[in-house]
Amino acid sequence: MNQDPDKSFDKKRYALMQSVLAKTLLYGVILSTTIIVIGLVYMSVTYSTGYNCDFTDASLSCLLNYNPATIPHGEYPNTLVSMATGLVQLKPFAIIQLGVLVLLATPVLRVFASLVLFAIEKDRPFVLITLFVFLILLFSFFVVPEIPIFKA
Repeated sequence: MNQDPDKSFDKKRYALMQSVLAKTLLYGVILSTTIIVIGLVYMSVTYSTGYNCDFTDASLSCLLNYNPATIPHGEYPNTLVSMATGLVQLKPFAIIQLGVLVLLATPVLRVFASLVLFAIEKDRPFVLITLFVFLILLFSFFVVPEIPIFKA
């Protein structure tokens, strides 16, 4: 009973795949944590969020209190364009939001890396399953927010 060498389980390749996927998550979390800490330190040093709500107003209550009556919640960035504008202007709160965005994007990047690795391995069932998961993630990020019932 000879097995085809291309189809046999290769422990080294499997370990390499697991290492790539684990490092994707590890480096994503480290990067996002670093960006958030930089934003927090910068906010502490400048004593400002970069937006209307500063530490001088009733402490941090204006940042932490959710008020659904003020949509889209003042001038705080709520789109990628407004966040990029805040980053160009070096606003601490925009830097912190970038860190959160990187943290949210990390598992999506891992799913994409899995898709690529399964494609390299020519593992069709896992490619299809991973592609389906990736498409669901993209749908939830880009299409669901545009559905009127989900708009704030």
